[in-house]
Amino acid sequence: CQGTFSTMGADVPAEIRRFLDRGAIHFVHFRDVKGTPARFAETFHDLGQTDMYEAMKVYYDQGYRGLVRPDHVPTMAGEDNQAPGYQVLGRLYALGYMHGLGESVEKAAAST
Repeated sequence: CQGTFSTMGADVPAEIRRFLDRGAIHFVHFRDVKGTPARFAETFHDLGQTDMYEAMKVYYDQGYRGLVRPDHVPTMAGEDNQAPGYQVLGRLYALGYMHGLGESVEKAAAST
């Protein structure tokens, strides 16, 4: 879970690279946060403390082909919050953001 490493103050893209080099990532919770382990808040992917483009780029550059999914997502206006972190609109936003990151990383790699 990227958010967990982020709250610990880790350089998330560097940690992804390190774990991929060891073959130790099989499933990715692609999420971001602001804060520390003692006090943090989950954020939208583009509002946290991690460079999510660089994180996605490492997965691509290292040839990772495993599962990547958003983890918890913020509740959007109009949602009832009966399942905090797993509401539909926040998940749709997260999936669209992740798809856009992946496409931009892939196109940038193709142009070099």
